[in-house]
Amino acid sequence: MQKRLLRVREIPRLANWLLLAGCGALALLLVMDSPLAMQGAREGLALSGQVIIPSMYPFFVIGGLFVQLIGNNKRRKSALLWKLLRQPPAAMGVILLGLLGGYPLGAKTATQLMERGQLTRGQAQRLQLFCVNAGPAYLIGAVGSALLGNRRAGLILFISMAAASLIIGLCTRFLAVENEAVPADLSPEQTHPIGFDQRLLSSVTQATKSILSVCAWVVLFSALCALLHRLPMSAWGAIPVLNVFLEVSSGAAAVIRANVALPVLCAALCWGGLSVHCQVLGDIKKTGLPLRLFWTSRLLHGGLAAAFCLRLLQWFPVSMPTAVIAGSRVGVRMWAVSAPAASALLVFCAFVILELDLNRKIC
Repeated sequence: MQKRLLRVREIPRLANWLLLAGCGALALLLVMDSPLAMQGAREGLALSGQVIIPSMYPFFVIGGLFVQLIGNNKRRKSALLWKLLRQPPAAMGVILLGLLGGYPLGAKTATQLMERGQLTRGQAQRLQLFCVNAGPAYLIGAVGSALLGNRRAGLILFISMAAASLIIGLCTRFLAVENEAVPADLSPEQTHPIGFDQRLLSSVTQATKSILSVCAWVVLFSALCALLHRLPMSAWGAIPVLNVFLEVSSGAAAVIRANVALPVLCAALCWGGLSVHCQVLGDIKKTGLPLRLFWTSRLLHGGLAAAFCLRLLQWFPVSMPTAVIAGSRVGVRMWAVSAPAASALLVFCAFVILELDLNRKIC
């Protein structure tokens, strides 16, 4: 029995040694083939500047403002949202931002609302199981128009991912604890009101930190994905799979170049890659959500979305240009246009104007 305990205790030590050996081998590979790694890092920087920052940064600012302004909502429960998802009214904004804003925004907003007392820990955990999605600007503009050459394909990907996310959200209500409610103090800022200018400044500052973190992970994993081409020739067929497992954006391009079916691409986008998982890892640790449960939800999300995508393709067939799919390098457009994203931004602008007007009348 004692020997068995000793062996169990040696497992973390062995894992540390294996991790150290892997880091050493990776550092050696970076030194031996630095031009390839630099090329991957440059592609990650281009992806950050052309797609990630234009499509995600405005929503990061919106998310920060939403977190600060939601405190004015004094309702304890919303009947429909509570019956469907066992979530308070504040969760509606998290769900919308998770669907429209891009991968890490939903999980980050849920954590911020938990820290401000708008959500309980259990409610934030359940939201993080299904509010990690690719935004419409990325799916319709970048993947659909630029990578696949067909906006309808991007729209099908978005609808499939959103439908699967909502199905998982409905299932998470069964994980809710009985009599779970939001803490009574829903508006800690009522005693010390904060002006809109200070809220906007705080939101922009926090959004800048978040987008820099996202871009840093993208550049790092893009460099690692570039080194995959150093694998033996016999393993080249597995490169798209490994690429998707590590980083979703370059992985999506690799999967498209491999000429796979659209439902497989949909499942890969739902997985998100370890790069996206690292972007939300800090928020997941704050809520205490077990990683195995988070990864299970990612796999389930991918399977459901692929099934929805297959059914939609039967109803609305799409055809992609062969030249776009088989191209050795797939470019990315500078502007990723999406009707849902544009509508959300217009609503936000109207909200800002209304808020400024109200503050002016009060003063």
